[in-house]
Amino acid sequence: MDWETLLARGVQDGKVRELYLYKLPVLKTCDNWPAVKELGRVDFKGKHSDYHGAIVKYSERYYFLPDSRLEALAPYRKWNLKNTIRIITEAEHKKGVK
Repeated sequence: MDWETLLARGVQDGKVRELYLYKLPVLKTCDNWPAVKELGRVDFKGKHSDYHGAIVKYSERYYFLPDSRLEALAPYRKWNLKNTIRIITEAEHKKGVK
């Protein structure tokens, strides 16, 4: 099973492993911003980088959209970020935290 399938399953449950978050590509530009579906807000500080933004889906793929881009597009598009996605660290995953 590939990591995108596992990520999709995790996003439905409202939680994602830190490992999968690191693998997400950043959505920099697209042809149709209204087609971007926001899945949930992310606010996580990891060992190597900080993730403040949202996980979105565009053309059947998952992406990370940083806060700076969300704010830049806010005058042109309304974001529905009511859901918060919990990030499970690798230490929590090893302990079996759900």
